Amino acid sequence: MRQHFLLLSLLCLVGCGEQTDKVEQERVDPVIQLTDWCFQHWTEQQWTLGETNLPAVDNQSFAEGIRKVCRARAELYAEGYEIYPFITDTMQREIYALVFSASVEDIKSHLKQHLPKLQRI
Repeated sequence: MRQHFLLLSLLCLVGCGEQTDKVEQERVDPVIQLTDWCFQHWTEQQWTLGETNLPAVDNQSFAEGIRKVCRARAELYAEGYEIYPFITDTMQREIYALVFSASVEDIKSHLKQHLPKLQRI
């Protein structure tokens, strides 16, 4: 009985340690951090949708698309491309075309193709 208790305790500690490591890694990962900062910066700009002027941040699909765009821009920045990792008001036309893309990789591919200035530094 005592051996089972020790084994269960050890398994719990190992499992808890893995979860803690993952949380710690997410805190330290610069791409995740940059993605979060980009998204936060975008929310502060208070974009609206359509003629109703509904806050874009309240539209879950749109906001998740913005998060993907932020992730793509952060990854390209981390890979050494000369790209501003944040979204600005002047980028609305470009960003609207990307928001409903299927994946971060699709967005990265689009950015590489449609931004001729995008090159590695």
